[in-house]
Amino acid sequence: MDELEAAVNQTLAAHRLLSPGARVVVAVSGGADSVALLNALVALRPAWKLSLFIAHLDHALRPDSGDDAEFVRRLGRRLEIDTLIERHDVGERCAREGWSLEDGARRIRRQFLLEAARSRSAEAIALAHTADDQAETVLMRLLRGTGLMGLGAMALKRPLEDRWLIRPLLGLWRSEVIAYVRRKGAAFREDPTNRDRRFLRNRIRHDLLPLLARDYNPNIKGTLVQLAEQSRTDYDFLEKEAGRSWKRAVKAAGNGPEALAISIAAFRRLPGSLQRQLMRRAIQQVKGEPGQLEYRHWLEAERLFLDRPPGTLLDLPGGVQLRREPTRVILAPSRLNEVQ
Repeated sequence: MDELEAAVNQTLAAHRLLSPGARVVVAVSGGADSVALLNALVALRPAWKLSLFIAHLDHALRPDSGDDAEFVRRLGRRLEIDTLIERHDVGERCAREGWSLEDGARRIRRQFLLEAARSRSAEAIALAHTADDQAETVLMRLLRGTGLMGLGAMALKRPLEDRWLIRPLLGLWRSEVIAYVRRKGAAFREDPTNRDRRFLRNRIRHDLLPLLARDYNPNIKGTLVQLAEQSRTDYDFLEKEAGRSWKRAVKAAGNGPEALAISIAAFRRLPGSLQRQLMRRAIQQVKGEPGQLEYRHWLEAERLFLDRPPGTLLDLPGGVQLRREPTRVILAPSRLNEVQ
């Protein structure tokens, strides 16, 4: 067994990313990372009794993007793996929705992969992110401003609605992945947009990280990956503690199926870190998006519990409204409040 395949096998087992006999959709762009992941899972398929499927989304962002799709189609045919390929005009959709190209492409790709997994009755979607991607993500979030959850960056395994996202290559460096595809003699595609400086990730990858490694810390990428691991461990602890506080502090509001009520007295008794964690859980439960909140939004929400008069309303990004009452704060989807 190749050393990279052995490392992936160990990761799958140690972190329980998959169970024997699992059905897995592999996201394959055609680049070296995703080709490496696919080859590794194919090599491990007999031992794990895996059913593999390939999913490729053509973002229609380049005139030659169809060549990548055709490459993946031929790859699936050669490996005799069921392959789903769709073309979405990501640029047009992002312009229509007001999304940035990076954020919109991520949203559209995730939805495509989720639907692909459901259509194949697959419980997991395998992504080819490496340790390099993890370091870039941590630095990108630091630059934009983030909290403990953001610093935790990408997880080896996390739920995506009713499926699982897994990242079997997350503990491996890109250099190890490139060496593997070369040992295997596997062809892959080079995406020129990976060098396009319009995208923040590319500027971090090609400009900022080399600068930091050269002038400040030769092991900057390893340091960032370590920060992600420590932050995720701390975040998981806070999440468990918030779960214990949930039963005492949060109840159904009674004025809508998704509305929640947080007791002001119970909230005030919690340490600040748990207050924010509890509120994050509540926002997620009412279908909001905590990732859209900036630091100032958290401060405004906390002040609602501390010194705002009853009747005060606070609309948060991501579609959640908070309303102060005498003894509780109501969280509900903004659309619910608009109807009432």
